[in-house]
Order: sequence, then structure tokens, then C-alpha cells
Amino acid sequence: MLKRVVYAVSAAVVLLLIAVPVCLLGCKGEVEVKSVTEGIEVRDGNGDIIKIASPAERIVVISPSALEIISGLGVIDKVVEVDNYSVTSGDPLAGGFEGAGDSFGLNIEKIAALNPDLLIAVSGGPDDDYQKIEELGIEIYRVISVSGIEGVYEEIANIGRLTGSGDKGEELIKELKKSVDGIYNEVKNLSDEDKPEVFYEVWNDPLMSAGMDTFVNDLIEKAGGINIVAQDSITGWPEYSLETLIEKNPDVIVAPMSLAADPSAITGDERFSSISAVKNGRVYVIPDNPVSRPSQNLDIALEMLSKAFHPYIFGEFEIME
Repeated sequence: MLKRVVYAVSAAVVLLLIAVPVCLLGCKGEVEVKSVTEGIEVRDGNGDIIKIASPAERIVVISPSALEIISGLGVIDKVVEVDNYSVTSGDPLAGGFEGAGDSFGLNIEKIAALNPDLLIAVSGGPDDDYQKIEELGIEIYRVISVSGIEGVYEEIANIGRLTGSGDKGEELIKELKKSVDGIYNEVKNLSDEDKPEVFYEVWNDPLMSAGMDTFVNDLIEKAGGINIVAQDSITGWPEYSLETLIEKNPDVIVAPMSLAADPSAITGDERFSSISAVKNGRVYVIPDNPVSRPSQNLDIALEMLSKAFHPYIFGEFEIME
């Protein structure tokens, strides 16, 4: 039997790891990053212009995906505190930290005592606490609500500039694009008949999935799959009826390990016994972070998905951390 996830916990994780989509300002939705004579200026995920006189040296990070990007940039030593979830979940990048809050509330006293140059936070969150932080003279950069892989490139560029590691950021983006293109170029010309129809199971109770405007959907498409939820032009992170799932009869089911420790948690559920993915042994569980945190580590998720969808092209599926 699959784990039952309490609504309150679901909301917390979705807020922390996925962030509510917001409309970005600027030409064609692009996030602006530019250098000005008096310092560094970027446009964040809330559409606000963030200005700092020089690269941030003391940073509080209340976003797990941003923490991964900072690590990839090689400037993790600039982080003075992280979010509660990263600490309690045992994230290796959060070792030695105590936590300074999350998307529901910040520890204002702790943050003030740390005297950071910059707070990196999710786009949604405790606006009252954000206002108090700003009143302390601390700049807040809200991460981009990523709806596709292109947004990750923008996020890396932004955080790279804010931390004084713009060159490393460009290098990271170049390497990531090479990895993404290497997989996508192998599948982009496949016909729809040669692409498996996929259901990504976010939660079990209620049954939830990922819609067409999500980071997960872009990963599925770039890996050569067809998201059955996006087929119906459904957006966001919707509840999905069991009846529709059975009717759609996907070729592949993918779920995060936080939901199912192994495929048997899904294949052993009688409700799904008639679905092709279950009958043909094409149910896969993958680590949460690569598929739920928009960072340079998305290439790990893409490689796992591509092997699950097209083993004859990429080799047999294997779990990658």
C-alpha cells in the first residue's frame, strides 16, 4: 500500500520544492541579468529588481534548489544558514546548519544576528517576514518559479552574478546545455508512436500529477516521453482521477522515492493492476531531488528518465543520486 500523504505536509513540500508559478516581468518573460557601474542588478522571480553594490559574501538560503546551485558554483562557503527542510531531511549541503525558517515563516532574530548581505528565498512565502527582513536592510532575491529547463539556466546566471561567480555560472550553464541537448537530440525526431505515454505520480492520496507548465513536464518531454496530463492541457499540480488514469492507460509510471520506496508500492496496488505500465513492469521510482529541484542536477533526472523511456537508445534504467 502506498504512503498516504497529509494535505498539510503536501503543501509544505510543494511550496518548498516547487514554488508557486508567478508571472515574470521583462521582454518575453526573460529574467534580466545585467551589470551596472554601481554594482550588480538582476530581476528576480517576483519581478523585482535586486541591486547589490558588490557580490554577496554572507548568504542565508531558504531554497533547496538555490542551495544546490550555490554548491555547483563553488561558493557554498558564503552560505551562513539554510532552510529548515534541508536540515531536517538530512541534506548533505545543510550539514552543520540549524535552519533559519522555511516558506511558512522565518527566524527573524537568527537571520538578523547572522548579518547576511543577501537572503535567497522561494517566490511564495511569508510576506510579513520578508518585509521585516527588508526593514533590516537585507536584500531578498526570490528564486524563479521554474516551469521548464530554460528557467534553470536563468537561475544559475542570476545566482552566479549575485555571488560573484558569473564566469563559473556560464560554464555550468554550458555544461548543462550540452548534457540536455545530448539526450534531447536523440529523441526529438521520434514519432509520437515511438514515445511512451507517461504518468508522473506526485502524490497518492489524493492522486496528483504534474501539468503542462511544470519543470517535471519539460523533463518528461526532453527525455522523449509524452505526459498524459499535459495531453489534456492541464496545468499546475492537479488532482487526477483514478478513472482517468485507467482510461489513459500510460506505458510508464514514474514516482519519487518520497512516495514509493520501490516499484512494488505501485505495482502491488490493485487499483493500478490493469494499467499497461504495471502489467509490463515499466514502473520506476527515482530520487526526489533531481526531479523536484530546478538546478544543474536536473541532468541526473533527465538521464534516469531517458533510460526508463528508451532503454534501447540510452541503456537500462538505473537509479542515480
